[in-house]
Amino acid sequence: MSIPIPHRPSGFLLGDPAANITIDVFIDIQCPYSRLIWATLVDVLKRYKDDSINLKVHLITVSSHRQAWDINLGLFALAEGDAHKFYDFLNFIYARQEQFYNAPFAYKTHDDLRQLVANFAAQHAGVERVNFINRMDDDDIYAQARIPIRYAAVRCVWATPTIFVNNGTQVPVDHASSLADWEALIDPLLAA
Repeated sequence: MSIPIPHRPSGFLLGDPAANITIDVFIDIQCPYSRLIWATLVDVLKRYKDDSINLKVHLITVSSHRQAWDINLGLFALAEGDAHKFYDFLNFIYARQEQFYNAPFAYKTHDDLRQLVANFAAQHAGVERVNFINRMDDDDIYAQARIPIRYAAVRCVWATPTIFVNNGTQVPVDHASSLADWEALIDPLLAA
Protein backbone atom coordinates (compact mmCIF):
# COMPACT_ATOMS: atom_id res chain seq x y z
CA MET A 1 0.00 0.00 0.00
CA SER A 2 1.38 3.38 -0.92
CA ILE A 3 1.33 6.26 1.52
CA PRO A 4 -1.26 8.91 0.61
CA ILE A 5 0.02 12.40 -0.10
CA PRO A 6 -0.45 14.40 3.12
CA HIS A 7 -1.92 17.90 3.17
CA ARG A 8 1.35 19.20 4.59
CA PRO A 9 4.83 17.69 4.98
CA SER A 10 5.83 15.81 8.09
CA GLY A 11 7.36 17.67 10.99
CA PHE A 12 7.48 21.09 12.57
CA LEU A 13 10.18 23.36 11.15
CA LEU A 14 11.99 26.13 12.98
CA GLY A 15 14.45 28.27 11.10
CA ASP A 16 14.92 29.23 7.48
CA PRO A 17 13.31 26.62 5.19
CA ALA A 18 16.12 27.26 2.69
CA ALA A 19 18.90 26.86 5.26
CA ASN A 20 22.19 25.25 4.26
CA ILE A 21 21.98 22.84 7.17
CA THR A 22 18.84 20.91 7.99
CA ILE A 23 18.57 18.81 11.12
CA ASP A 24 15.75 16.27 10.96
CA VAL A 25 15.01 14.55 14.28
CA PHE A 26 12.50 11.80 14.92
CA ILE A 27 11.48 11.80 18.58
CA ASP A 28 8.91 10.15 20.82
CA ILE A 29 7.36 12.29 23.56
CA GLN A 30 7.55 9.40 26.04
CA CYS A 31 11.12 8.34 25.15
CA PRO A 32 13.65 9.32 27.84
CA TYR A 33 16.42 9.48 25.21
CA SER A 34 14.33 11.84 23.10
CA ARG A 35 13.92 14.03 26.16
CA LEU A 36 17.70 14.10 26.62
CA ILE A 37 18.40 15.07 23.02
CA TRP A 38 15.61 17.65 23.09
CA ALA A 39 17.38 19.70 25.76
CA THR A 40 20.55 19.73 23.65
CA LEU A 41 18.64 20.60 20.47
CA VAL A 42 17.19 23.63 22.24
CA ASP A 43 20.78 24.69 23.03
CA VAL A 44 21.81 24.06 19.41
CA LEU A 45 18.96 26.29 18.18
CA LYS A 46 20.05 29.07 20.54
CA ARG A 47 23.73 28.70 19.60
CA TYR A 48 23.06 28.87 15.84
CA LYS A 49 20.07 31.23 15.81
CA ASP A 50 21.80 33.60 13.38
CA ASP A 51 23.17 30.89 11.07
CA SER A 52 21.74 29.07 8.09
CA ILE A 53 20.35 26.13 10.07
CA ASN A 54 16.89 24.74 10.60
CA LEU A 55 15.43 22.04 12.79
CA LYS A 56 12.54 19.82 11.82
CA VAL A 57 11.02 17.58 14.47
CA HIS A 58 8.98 14.53 13.49
CA LEU A 59 6.92 13.26 16.42
CA ILE A 60 6.45 9.49 16.26
CA THR A 61 5.18 6.88 18.72
CA VAL A 62 7.36 3.91 19.67
CA SER A 63 5.17 0.86 20.28
CA SER A 64 6.17 0.38 23.93
CA HIS A 65 5.23 3.96 24.82
CA ARG A 66 1.50 3.56 25.40
CA GLN A 67 0.75 7.14 26.38
CA ALA A 68 2.69 8.81 23.56
CA TRP A 69 -0.04 8.68 20.91
CA ASP A 70 -2.60 10.68 22.89
CA ILE A 71 0.01 13.18 23.98
CA ASN A 72 0.99 13.55 20.32
CA LEU A 73 -2.64 14.30 19.50
CA GLY A 74 -2.58 16.99 22.17
CA LEU A 75 0.60 18.51 20.75
CA PHE A 76 -0.91 18.65 17.27
CA ALA A 77 -4.22 20.00 18.61
CA LEU A 78 -2.57 22.82 20.54
CA ALA A 79 -0.07 23.72 17.83
CA GLU A 80 -2.63 23.91 15.00
CA GLY A 81 0.28 23.82 12.54
CA ASP A 82 2.27 26.57 14.31
CA ALA A 83 5.85 25.42 14.91
CA HIS A 84 6.46 27.89 17.74
CA LYS A 85 3.36 26.69 19.62
CA PHE A 86 4.45 23.11 19.01
CA TYR A 87 7.99 23.66 20.31
CA ASP A 88 6.77 25.62 23.35
CA PHE A 89 4.27 22.91 24.31
CA LEU A 90 6.85 20.20 23.63
CA ASN A 91 9.20 21.89 26.14
CA PHE A 92 6.36 22.08 28.66
CA ILE A 93 5.43 18.41 28.26
CA TYR A 94 9.01 17.11 28.33
CA ALA A 95 9.44 18.87 31.68
CA ARG A 96 6.58 16.68 32.98
CA GLN A 97 7.48 13.44 31.19
CA GLU A 98 7.76 11.36 34.38
CA GLN A 99 4.02 11.88 34.92
CA PHE A 100 3.13 9.76 31.90
CA TYR A 101 5.71 6.99 31.86
CA ASN A 102 4.21 3.50 31.70
CA ALA A 103 4.60 2.75 35.43
CA PRO A 104 2.55 5.72 36.68
CA PHE A 105 -0.14 4.80 34.14
CA ALA A 106 -0.21 1.06 34.80
CA TYR A 107 -3.64 1.25 36.48
CA LYS A 108 -5.02 4.40 34.92
CA THR A 109 -7.57 4.66 32.14
CA HIS A 110 -7.44 6.15 28.69
CA ASP A 111 -9.66 8.96 29.94
CA ASP A 112 -7.16 9.63 32.76
CA LEU A 113 -4.51 10.17 30.10
CA ARG A 114 -6.70 12.45 28.00
CA GLN A 115 -7.50 14.49 31.12
CA LEU A 116 -3.78 14.78 31.88
CA VAL A 117 -3.10 16.07 28.35
CA ALA A 118 -5.97 18.56 28.69
CA ASN A 119 -4.59 19.67 32.05
CA PHE A 120 -1.19 20.23 30.45
CA ALA A 121 -2.77 22.32 27.68
CA ALA A 122 -4.83 24.34 30.15
CA GLN A 123 -1.82 25.00 32.38
CA HIS A 124 0.43 25.87 29.46
CA ALA A 125 -1.85 27.84 27.17
CA GLY A 126 -5.04 28.51 29.10
CA VAL A 127 -7.19 26.51 26.70
CA GLU A 128 -10.65 25.35 27.66
CA ARG A 129 -10.30 21.64 28.51
CA VAL A 130 -13.49 20.24 26.94
CA ASN A 131 -12.93 22.06 23.64
CA PHE A 132 -9.32 20.91 23.65
CA ILE A 133 -10.26 17.26 24.13
CA ASN A 134 -12.82 17.60 21.34
CA ARG A 135 -10.10 19.05 19.11
CA MET A 136 -7.85 16.08 19.93
CA ASP A 137 -10.66 13.85 18.60
CA ASP A 138 -10.97 15.65 15.26
CA ASP A 139 -10.16 13.64 12.15
CA ASP A 140 -7.72 16.26 10.84
CA ILE A 141 -5.64 16.10 14.04
CA TYR A 142 -5.55 12.32 13.76
CA ALA A 143 -4.45 12.61 10.13
CA GLN A 144 -1.72 15.16 10.97
CA ALA A 145 -0.38 13.03 13.83
CA ARG A 146 -0.21 9.97 11.54
CA ILE A 147 2.00 11.62 8.92
CA PRO A 148 5.31 11.52 10.86
CA ILE A 149 5.19 7.76 11.52
CA ARG A 150 4.48 7.09 7.86
CA TYR A 151 7.38 9.35 6.91
CA ALA A 152 9.53 7.54 9.47
CA ALA A 153 8.75 4.25 7.74
CA VAL A 154 9.86 5.68 4.39
CA ARG A 155 13.10 6.88 6.03
CA CYS A 156 13.60 3.47 7.74
CA VAL A 157 13.36 5.03 11.19
CA TRP A 158 12.52 2.48 13.86
CA ALA A 159 13.86 4.03 17.08
CA THR A 160 14.00 7.39 18.78
CA PRO A 161 15.74 9.66 18.68
CA THR A 162 16.92 9.28 15.08
CA ILE A 163 18.84 12.16 13.53
CA PHE A 164 19.56 13.15 9.94
CA VAL A 165 21.71 16.14 9.01
CA ASN A 166 21.25 17.29 5.41
CA ASN A 167 19.65 13.88 4.82
CA GLY A 168 22.90 12.17 5.87
CA THR A 169 22.45 9.09 8.00
CA GLN A 170 25.91 8.71 9.51
CA VAL A 171 25.53 11.46 12.06
CA PRO A 172 28.13 11.41 14.88
CA VAL A 173 25.75 12.79 17.53
CA ASP A 174 23.05 11.15 19.60
CA HIS A 175 21.02 11.63 22.78
CA ALA A 176 24.16 11.70 24.94
CA SER A 177 25.98 14.30 22.83
CA SER A 178 26.84 17.70 24.23
CA LEU A 179 26.55 21.10 22.59
CA ALA A 180 30.30 20.86 21.90
CA ASP A 181 29.71 17.60 20.00
CA TRP A 182 27.06 19.32 17.90
CA GLU A 183 29.41 22.26 17.27
CA ALA A 184 32.06 19.82 16.04
CA LEU A 185 29.50 18.53 13.54
CA ILE A 186 27.92 21.83 12.47
CA ASP A 187 30.85 24.31 12.40
CA PRO A 188 32.73 22.56 9.55
CA LEU A 189 29.49 22.34 7.56
CA LEU A 190 28.90 26.07 7.99
CA ALA A 191 32.49 26.80 6.96
CA ALA A 192 32.24 24.71 3.78
